[in-house]
Amino acid sequence: MLVIGQAFTMITANFDLSSESGLGLTAMVAGLLLAAEENGGLGLEVSPAVAIAAMTVTGLAIGVINGFLITRLRMNNLIVTIAMLMILRGLVYIISPGATASFFPDGFKWLGSGPILKIPQEKGFLSIPASSVFIVLAFITAHIITRYTQFGRNMYAVGSNIVAAKDAGINADKIVRTVYVISGFCMAVAGLLAGGRLDSATPRVGAGMIFPVQAAAVVGGISLFGGRGTMLGAMGGYFLWSILDVGLPIMKVSPFWIETSRGLLLLFAVALDAYKVRRLRQRALEETLEQTEIGLTDKNILVE
Repeated sequence: MLVIGQAFTMITANFDLSSESGLGLTAMVAGLLLAAEENGGLGLEVSPAVAIAAMTVTGLAIGVINGFLITRLRMNNLIVTIAMLMILRGLVYIISPGATASFFPDGFKWLGSGPILKIPQEKGFLSIPASSVFIVLAFITAHIITRYTQFGRNMYAVGSNIVAAKDAGINADKIVRTVYVISGFCMAVAGLLAGGRLDSATPRVGAGMIFPVQAAAVVGGISLFGGRGTMLGAMGGYFLWSILDVGLPIMKVSPFWIETSRGLLLLFAVALDAYKVRRLRQRALEETLEQTEIGLTDKNILVE
């Protein structure tokens, strides 16, 4: 879910480095509302629906604040989201100083750890995790939004050339604010998945995720310069990064080589993206020169 949120912002040539802390804050908000007092909560023990609603409002609020600071106050998106990364993680510790909220209701945990289907077999059941199906559907939905809606086309226009997009009548600031709200919503859903999978919320949940999230998006073809990439490509990047995290340890590859392979893969993806940008700029320059030559030829003909 964080990869989806990051991809939305990166397509518009922005970043959201606050997403890992947003995940932690939304998960902790839900944990405090759900867990009994002896289990690290506030003792309210609200219904899962109320906790999920509180998470969603928290995530959307983070997105609104980020979007406001970047578009209204014209603050740098990288610095704003780094500052929010630290602020939100600090808020997690403030509302729950070092404590862990745990033992949530089954209704809250289902999406993160429950099965969506059980297939009978000779020895027990083959379970299809609800989270896996949900993530695939989320990527497909995001792909449809970005590729087949006016909003999605406007996103690519803003990321490719914000000046040209504004000249074409696109409200670029509104597009940027919207993608940050979408990213905030993705934080809340990620918090729901993480809390359900762990059956707990710790102050460090989500910590250290942001760089793998960005790497997965870049490896999947989302350009650092904005305006290019697809959600299905981002999903492929996520799966490829997961293979490195899961497959290589199974193959008993040295942890040092695993980390090296991650860095090499990311470096290759960034180099490929930079090459594409150079080629596109060169092609645009050649087309401009060609049009200029044609214009000069037409002018000479008229003069003659």
